[in-house]
Amino acid sequence: MSIETSTATSATQATQQPAGAQGSDTLGKDEFLKILTTQLANQDPTQPMDSNAFVAQLAQFSALEQAQNTNDTLTQMLTLQQASSQSGSASVAVASVGKEATYNASQMTLSTDGSIGVNGILPSSAADVIMEVDDANGSVVRTQHFGGMAAGSHNLTWDGFNEAGVAQAPGTYTVRVSAVDISGKPISVTQQACGLVTGITFQNGATQLMIGNTPVSLSDVISIQQVNNTQ
Repeated sequence: MSIETSTATSATQATQQPAGAQGSDTLGKDEFLKILTTQLANQDPTQPMDSNAFVAQLAQFSALEQAQNTNDTLTQMLTLQQASSQSGSASVAVASVGKEATYNASQMTLSTDGSIGVNGILPSSAADVIMEVDDANGSVVRTQHFGGMAAGSHNLTWDGFNEAGVAQAPGTYTVRVSAVDISGKPISVTQQACGLVTGITFQNGATQLMIGNTPVSLSDVISIQQVNNTQ
């Protein structure tokens, strides 16, 4: 009799299932509770569910519900944290407008009839300091050799002309500063730039400072200071 009852129950469930229903890899608390109540409704009256097994399933349901509630709470906390972080970054950026910023510089913006300058910081004296400027396509526009320099910070300037002396179009250029010692071995160079913060911009959800015409990520900013107007 139990075999026939089980077969009939399976057939009934198969008939009640919608034709377009599809399986899911995710089992939520609502699905878990539906399965449990269906199991109780279709149990064999001559062989009811073991009470210990029923209690164990209720405990699983409770644990599942608590886990989902914890995940929801953590998601809300993460969302609030991200919103707070973005708000804090925007506040810092707004407070920086009108001040002078020092930042790690690699991409620089050339303006009309302008030039590009970076500070090359040498940890030790160099036999030669080289600055290479690439355009937006990665092609080398100009390579300048500045000769020997002592340890410290040095201002290196590109006048905006290529090797043939032709003025280059305004836009973004990549600047790379390198150096070698008297033996020809490379020396690590830190390249930085300074400029007035003229505004802020948002790119891909990130707050950036506008320093001149160049957008600079807050993560590249080293320091921000008041402009010294002392003559």
